[in-house]
Amino acid sequence: MALNSHNVPGCKYRMWNTYNVPANHDPDHILRWCAHVAGEVTGGLKALVINCHGFYGDDWWKGGTGGFGLDIGTGIGRADTERFAVLRGKVEEIWITACGAARISIPGTTGDGDGNLFCCEIAKASGAYVMASPQLQMRALWVPKNCIDSYEGQVLRYSPSGGMQPMIMMLEA
Repeated sequence: MALNSHNVPGCKYRMWNTYNVPANHDPDHILRWCAHVAGEVTGGLKALVINCHGFYGDDWWKGGTGGFGLDIGTGIGRADTERFAVLRGKVEEIWITACGAARISIPGTTGDGDGNLFCCEIAKASGAYVMASPQLQMRALWVPKNCIDSYEGQVLRYSPSGGMQPMIMMLEA
């Protein structure tokens, strides 16, 4: 399943189920809809792709850094991570393609600014593996249905138990 923000850069991903999220949908609405769709699939969803901008502490072109949440619907930040619990047992993996989603801008903060803790909390609440990058992402203008484009830079994988490890991405020749 793909979630595309109303203002997503580049292409909108097309999956078996695609939800083009309007700017006025809140995190509860978005995640409840994902849980509903996943509940209709035997065994749940293999993957949920969240395709949006990442929030930066300042504009990225002014030197701001990521880790401040996701610009989808009305926005998803650290205060919303527990809401991902509606996906527990229904989604195996969550792929976040937003720029700087896993970036640590304010280490150890209890609010937004620590993308590492943000992604870790999503993984724990949802019971799913979460993949995200701390780097700026470039977007393809088109990708085939049921695919996403490659990540730029490091990709981190967060486990439902809270562990994190860098992923080694294998590209086909």
